[in-house]
Amino acid sequence: MAWLRNGFPQPDTGFTVGDVNYPARWIQNASQSERNNLNITVAPEPTPHDGRFSWGWKPDGTEDWKDLTELKKHWSDDQENTANMILSSSDWMVVKAAEVTSFTVPTAWTTYRSKVREACNDRQKEINAVSTAAALKAILTGPSVVTQNKKDSDGNDIEHTDSFGKSYEPKQYEQEVVGNPAHLEGKCPWPVEPS
Repeated sequence: MAWLRNGFPQPDTGFTVGDVNYPARWIQNASQSERNNLNITVAPEPTPHDGRFSWGWKPDGTEDWKDLTELKKHWSDDQENTANMILSSSDWMVVKAAEVTSFTVPTAWTTYRSKVREACNDRQKEINAVSTAAALKAILTGPSVVTQNKKDSDGNDIEHTDSFGKSYEPKQYEQEVVGNPAHLEGKCPWPVEPS
């Protein structure tokens, strides 16, 4: 169990307050009123860490992030693997075009394949641009979509009105779900395969 004294971590390994020395395990064995007199409380359980980005929690309550260079390499490689997986479903067309002179890859597919490579490159640039492991985690694990007010062609919010065209009080606005520009999928989505 972790403890806080005056809101800061207080290990139960012995400590001093004023002129009084408290031995190890004193907090655990003290009554609630004795702990209250020293403003000692149970520390809240830390939120679970994401083992893909950090090693866990440090004693001071901050996250122990993994090496940023290694994380960037891993996630950049992951984007490349994803792009290769996406492209693999149409590789047969490229091979066929190389082997059969009468066959050409449809333009929609060559465009799509180029856009997959562009998306991969853009995603890798975004990953390599972050300056902290926390920022990398945010662009990869945050919400990929957000709800916002719909805009008209002039960029103004579109008001939601009742069936008579009258405003609600307070005003309400039409909503739409869009890609989150703070998330990698919102900034650099993978293209949709041609039909």
